[in-house]
Amino acid sequence: MKIRNIMAGAVSVVLAGCTPSTSEIRGSYVSPKEYSDYTCDELAEERQKLIAEAKEIGDLQEENAEMDKAFVAGFLLVSMPLLVGTAFTKNREEEFALLKGKFQAVHEMQYDKNCEVPDEIRNQAFYTTPPKEEPKLQPSKR
Repeated sequence: MKIRNIMAGAVSVVLAGCTPSTSEIRGSYVSPKEYSDYTCDELAEERQKLIAEAKEIGDLQEENAEMDKAFVAGFLLVSMPLLVGTAFTKNREEEFALLKGKFQAVHEMQYDKNCEVPDEIRNQAFYTTPPKEEPKLQPSKR
């Protein structure tokens, strides 16, 4: 019973250190006032820039979250010494949270300034996780 408690504690410590997926990251607060000097056109450009940057950082964050899950699986299947001295992947949570906050601030400023934003842009997602690819199977060598 004591071993189970130790293992449960070790697993929770390992899981706490895992990189969160983008859907688990809350946006940092960014005041819309930071964008008060922007024109509607500049806000539209900033919005597109933030979406492009979110794609880059978000994809890296998702990849790192998957790799951390693999580390945890390795820990559970092999043993704790596998993880000792192993650095987890780079967590880009703060970067992504800041981008989310900036996006929300730009969105609010566009609303406050009554900027004309086409529906296809207004409804454009800030970030969507990349689709998971099925592993490519190699043909058998019979």
